[in-house]
Amino acid sequence: MHKAGIPESEFTFSSVLSASARIPVLYLGRQVHARVIQLGFLTNKIVLTSLMDMYAKCGFISDAKSLFVAIDDKDIVAWTSMIRGYSKLGMMDDAQELFDKMEERNSFSWTTMVAGYANCGNMKAAKLLYDAMIEKNPVSQLAMIAGYGRCGDVAEAERIFGGILVPDSSCCAAMVACYSQNGYAKEAIDMYKQMKEENLGTNEVAIVGAISACVQLGDVEMASKLIDQVDEGCCDRTLFVSNALIHKHSKFGNIEKAQEEFNRMKDRDVVTYSTLIIALADHGKAKEALDLFSKMEEEGIKPNQICFIGALNACAHAGLIEQGCKYFELMRKGFGIEPQKGHYACMVDLLGRAGEVEMAYNIIKGAREIDAKTWGSLLGACKIHGNLEVGEIAAKHLFEMEPENTGNYVLLANTYAQMKEWNEAEKVRKMMVERGIRKFPGYCWVSRSS
Repeated sequence: MHKAGIPESEFTFSSVLSASARIPVLYLGRQVHARVIQLGFLTNKIVLTSLMDMYAKCGFISDAKSLFVAIDDKDIVAWTSMIRGYSKLGMMDDAQELFDKMEERNSFSWTTMVAGYANCGNMKAAKLLYDAMIEKNPVSQLAMIAGYGRCGDVAEAERIFGGILVPDSSCCAAMVACYSQNGYAKEAIDMYKQMKEENLGTNEVAIVGAISACVQLGDVEMASKLIDQVDEGCCDRTLFVSNALIHKHSKFGNIEKAQEEFNRMKDRDVVTYSTLIIALADHGKAKEALDLFSKMEEEGIKPNQICFIGALNACAHAGLIEQGCKYFELMRKGFGIEPQKGHYACMVDLLGRAGEVEMAYNIIKGAREIDAKTWGSLLGACKIHGNLEVGEIAAKHLFEMEPENTGNYVLLANTYAQMKEWNEAEKVRKMMVERGIRKFPGYCWVSRSS
């Protein structure tokens, strides 16, 4: 239009700015803003509101606020757009302040606030507003169900869902996801089947929730049906869906199918890579896992904690001590990721297999949270490689964390016995008697004659 010499109008600017906000394309919005100033449209309320909405949706809240202040006669659209901008960025105090100042509110204003609080995990505030709404709508209902699902409050999600006269596909899908992500796998599958029976459209939220539920249940048959539905086009094969399929194939032991799904994807994110890296490492494909880690870095995708667990696990399986230590340092110093329990467990496994038990202990001794499984792994390595000093330290931690775990006592006693420290082994057995701990079948003492 501009090249053809057709003059712009307030509706032209509004339409272009709306499109810029949806994509979003900030540079285009700024060009339109400059044109608005050039043509003297800054006094037009429709254009100002559209500009403000564009900046708010693009996350440039200070620009949006400046334009909001410049609007003399603010209507309900302007107020709601600004509230939505704050809500999108999690700035709910600012959103609430504007909401309280509104002389008039509509369902969009209420829904924006409810969804904002729900997305931030503040379900108490979301519930107060939701209960105060005169007319509930599918968007607010969806926000509440999804919010309760993320917070793990399945009962409240069911309460909201039960109050809907005719649930739409989005709310049903949200319940599938709610059930699935909180371990109610059977309920998730039942809800999904109900959606299909009622001919409600399937979206990516429903299909991903159902696939996850199948993985939890180990339901191969239902999972295959879901994959067939995806292949038939029940929903778009989005990044979200493909990631779920990779996870499903990996958990069911079909690593080739997982790789096929990975290869057909046009776009990938860190979840895509971390899921497949973990799967390859778990299936003993250390080289492939580490090659994939390198490919991820080459594509400019920043690895997360899970990616490093996969890489460290791969190094442990392949006995790549030096490389594993490099990944551990890269994680801490290169990406600023603080090691978690899983990373320490991988390092103990890696170094313990190689007999480097003192090095393994030095890595974990300063850590805040080391679980019993990791200390047990270290004690097991000490038994194999005959390191009593570190073994005693590991056992001490285990006895404090799991005072009634028979296996820990037996493992320490057998470590002593293997090193011919019979008196120390006997002390452990007496300790068990004093603490009323019985040796159950399946745990074997190493005898003096062994």
